[in-house]
Amino acid sequence: MPIGIARMLATDDAVGSEELEAAILYLDDKLRDCALKDEPVPFLTYRNKVIFQTTLQLRYSNAV
Repeated sequence: MPIGIARMLATDDAVGSEELEAAILYLDDKLRDCALKDEPVPFLTYRNKVIFQTTLQLRYSNAV
């Protein structure tokens, strides 16, 4: 399912690559903070990071 969402986002011109990169950095910070506090990883944070990374990979590889 995340690959389907990533494909939709990769083809959507309203979703900018710079915004995706910023979101990935923000989510990385949240995940790192959880690790430092020895807290469980929020599933949606991890899932969204994977979706956004996959979206960028699809855009940069032109595999959309």
